[in-house]
Amino acid sequence: MPALMISQVTVTDQEKFQDYFAQTRTIGAKYGAKAVARGNHAKTLNGDDDGHQMVVVVEFPSMEQLEAWYDSNEYKAIVPLREEGSHQHMVAYEAQAVPQQL
Repeated sequence: MPALMISQVTVTDQEKFQDYFAQTRTIGAKYGAKAVARGNHAKTLNGDDDGHQMVVVVEFPSMEQLEAWYDSNEYKAIVPLREEGSHQHMVAYEAQAVPQQL
């Protein structure tokens, strides 16, 4: 079953964030990661606005692959870059098929 990693991001250092983003895409590809969406925060429709600037959605073939990516030594090596370049709230979800009509 596919898994999704959704990250709400506030960039604090553009150069470091771009370096982190490029490296995590390369590392993620080794675990079957595919970028699904990346978008800028336009409007809060409901709930508290936490002030994040963008959201990133990445799909992995399975939760095991997502966890292997996140726990990999390669990814752990760039975590300081992530923390220096941004504030992120990252959540993993198991994807489920959505019926044609909600």
